[in-house]
Amino acid sequence: MKVMIAVPCMDTLPVQFVESLMYMDKPEGTSVCFKPNSLVYDSRNLLSLTAIEKGFDWVLWLDSDMIVPRDTLTRMNEDVQLHSEMKMITGLYVTRSVNPEPVLFDCVDPPEVLENQKMLKKVHRYHDYPQRQLFEAAGCGFGCVLTSVPLLKKVWDKFGPAFAPLSWAGEDVAFCYRVKLLGEKIWCDSRISCGHVGTFVYHEGLLQQEVTANEER
Repeated sequence: MKVMIAVPCMDTLPVQFVESLMYMDKPEGTSVCFKPNSLVYDSRNLLSLTAIEKGFDWVLWLDSDMIVPRDTLTRMNEDVQLHSEMKMITGLYVTRSVNPEPVLFDCVDPPEVLENQKMLKKVHRYHDYPQRQLFEAAGCGFGCVLTSVPLLKKVWDKFGPAFAPLSWAGEDVAFCYRVKLLGEKIWCDSRISCGHVGTFVYHEGLLQQEVTANEER
């Protein structure tokens, strides 16, 4: 299993991400490739071409604001060894928001035009996903996802630039939609639970929230 870890990024990286990348268990021959200071879809396209040209078997895509478990690659390798048809598998993480949502989708389709000419969005987050197990999903973000290089090449051969965004989807969902059009499946292993590094602003309003919480106890 010859793996390239692909990281689109800026000039600097969060310490938490660097630590998790350093301490993650990696099979022999694993390479790490950074692509700084480019539009994220350009970075992903260039990184995928590098993986194809250099003869890698798999690409582990990591966003530079993720904290991944040490056994991420180990678990993913076990999954693909047990399921030979598996070509794309994601870990689980949530958005950086006050009310976080999973960066995982149970529907990834173009929007539908309704009779009143309004658009019905058909990219839907997977909220009731199975806990701590392996299951199929319609799409995912690319914060922590393993793709086979043959799958990347298949997408390139059919559609051109694999991560070109669509009018209704960013580069990650657009890739997932192309995978769907090819008849391939996307999997999630929710045992691989990742952290999403962000910032939090502390303000006076939190004091009132604490008072309210104490009153409700």
